[in-house]
Amino acid sequence: MSKIILKVIPALACWGIFAYVVLQIPYPETLTQANAIQIFPFFISLYLALLLTLNIFLKNILFSASVCLGLILLLILKALESLNIVTGILIAITTSLLASYFRKARRSRLTKATKITKLIKQL
Repeated sequence: MSKIILKVIPALACWGIFAYVVLQIPYPETLTQANAIQIFPFFISLYLALLLTLNIFLKNILFSASVCLGLILLLILKALESLNIVTGILIAITTSLLASYFRKARRSRLTKATKITKLIKQL
């Protein structure tokens, strides 16, 4: 129970920071007219909020980070009006390849048993 609470509290804090950024920072007419002070707090707080929220459910921070990166890229392309079928499919493929790299894999050794104990006995 305490593990879940330790994961939920930072996620809620990041969502609160994201809400603060959305409500307090003046937004531009388009994304191309925005400056760094308007763009970076929005996307960084959104990325962290999504990352920590997905980490609650997926239980793998690197897998969650790659999924969130794909979502943020899709959002940026949509805001720039550059999102179409091709770019959407390319981002989906890239995100799935990146996420599959970080998926939890079974730890398999090259050999069935470690031979370190035999080396120690011989010395």
